[in-house]
Amino acid sequence: MSLKTDVIDLSSPSPVGDTSPPAQSSTVIDLDTDVANASATAPANMQPPHYLASLDRAAMERERLLRVSQSLGGGRPKRQRQMSYDDDDVNLGDASVEDHDATEKSIDVHDSFVGVVAEALTGMGSKRIREDKSTQLPYPRGVVKKTAVNGYPRKGDDITIEEVLQPAKLRTAVLSAFQWDYEWILDKIFLGRTQLVLVAPAKGHEGREALRSMLSAVPNVRICTPNMGGLINCMHSKLQLLFFDTYLRVCVPSANLTNYDWGEGDGVIENIMYIHDFPLRENGLSVNAEITWFAKELIYFVEAQDMFPDIVDRLKKQVLWENTEHVRFVHSIGGEHREESRIWRTGYPGLSKAVRELGGNGRTEAQIDYVISSLGSVTPVLVEAIYKAATGKQISISTYPRSSESSFAPIKSRIRVYFPTHDTVATSKGGFTSAGTICFSRSYWNKSLFPKQIIRDGRSVRRGCLMHDKVMLVRYERPADASDGTRVAGVAYIGSANMSESAWGKLVNDSVTKRLKLNIRNWECGVIIRVPAGAESDDQQMKSVEETFAGVVPTPMETTRTEYSNRLPWFFTEAEWRKYH
Repeated sequence: MSLKTDVIDLSSPSPVGDTSPPAQSSTVIDLDTDVANASATAPANMQPPHYLASLDRAAMERERLLRVSQSLGGGRPKRQRQMSYDDDDVNLGDASVEDHDATEKSIDVHDSFVGVVAEALTGMGSKRIREDKSTQLPYPRGVVKKTAVNGYPRKGDDITIEEVLQPAKLRTAVLSAFQWDYEWILDKIFLGRTQLVLVAPAKGHEGREALRSMLSAVPNVRICTPNMGGLINCMHSKLQLLFFDTYLRVCVPSANLTNYDWGEGDGVIENIMYIHDFPLRENGLSVNAEITWFAKELIYFVEAQDMFPDIVDRLKKQVLWENTEHVRFVHSIGGEHREESRIWRTGYPGLSKAVRELGGNGRTEAQIDYVISSLGSVTPVLVEAIYKAATGKQISISTYPRSSESSFAPIKSRIRVYFPTHDTVATSKGGFTSAGTICFSRSYWNKSLFPKQIIRDGRSVRRGCLMHDKVMLVRYERPADASDGTRVAGVAYIGSANMSESAWGKLVNDSVTKRLKLNIRNWECGVIIRVPAGAESDDQQMKSVEETFAGVVPTPMETTRTEYSNRLPWFFTEAEWRKYH
């Protein structure tokens, strides 16, 4: 199956480095997932799950101008949190899918919009930009940070969107997300001097054209819409590639590009990310650039999305991919994968390969703590596949995966999946209306094979803040020995993938080849980080989650008294929720 992507170039004929007078779109667009095969009904007051909402653009521009004028006077009006579906396995009804096309066709384009935006923002390029020419890299070996959240103290393990983007120095930015607030993110960037590539989901020709229309007033913007054909359901990756004068910043967050995912506004939800800075060659492109394992898989992923050739060339020839021996880039590429070489590179088989590369040899068992924000129709087969992949155990892609009580029993006592209870959401800082991107269905919970015993209450160590994190913390019961001599205590996954077959893939029988193929419904990406064990003896008692990952990953969740007991999880589509929204 071809993975060809539709690419829309909004910047033509503007070349890289163009500094034409800036203009800005005021559009806030919620790009929701195509949620198909539904049995549940969305809350009545929530936006329907379409890619581009009907927008009164003139009214939105007036609102934006008011916000700009207030910000120039020192004030900034509070933005209201926008509710949205977030993720892969939420089923909302076949009728809602049909509504996508009808809604997209109803977009009202106001003729005066482009002129109003351009006139209002012509002066943005006059902002004073103070360049820091220092070549020192902030994060030369990579770092894991949580999003800073309004109302919670800064502790050194968190970061704001401005600190990630460094807009005064940003030259080119490749930004990806499942859910977008375009007005918010574009307001963070100097549009007249920064080249933008936006990797966003859009289904069908009308969806792509509507997206193009919405952003037509923004200078220096190109749009890449990864393949969403066939079985592909969701572009859920959040990868950021940020080019500065002397280095590339690779940021792999769990956060979408919305103010609330980055802890702004009322500060009701948190996310997590991996950031790694790589130096650029002083003399430009090189045909002999060394491509490490990390770089190879990152480039493979963006090429599968049909990224623009100039961006790919810079990744291949300009970046010095240093200090990646302890980290691997992993991904899920949406579509059907039949060739064995492709199967081993993506989804949970790719996770298994990455873990083994980092020293996880599968000869030791592990304890796994997995924080997620959405749960799919989880089965013992999926749990076993994730456990084996995360511990580096041998998995087969030539035999259909199965699970039995005897094989699952030892695993279910070694893995904990953190998802909030109804009570945790109800008593959170933002209450029910802050949990619009935390998704689970009662129909999945009630299935006979759903492994309820592995689910734990997802409570943030920042009391009252809900977690949109995707973090898998794997502690080996005995240290493993990597090929480079490093003793490994475990590995950590940071990325966009939740606990679902849509995110990690499913091996199914191929009626054409009569062999197994890997079906993946989502685009996802993340990193696997190796955690050194130190000089302790092999028979030392395994450390706690917090002790094992101290200095590597800031543990986002509470790990004590998390059993559900008789409580129920947060069900996103329950009727009870509606009266609070």
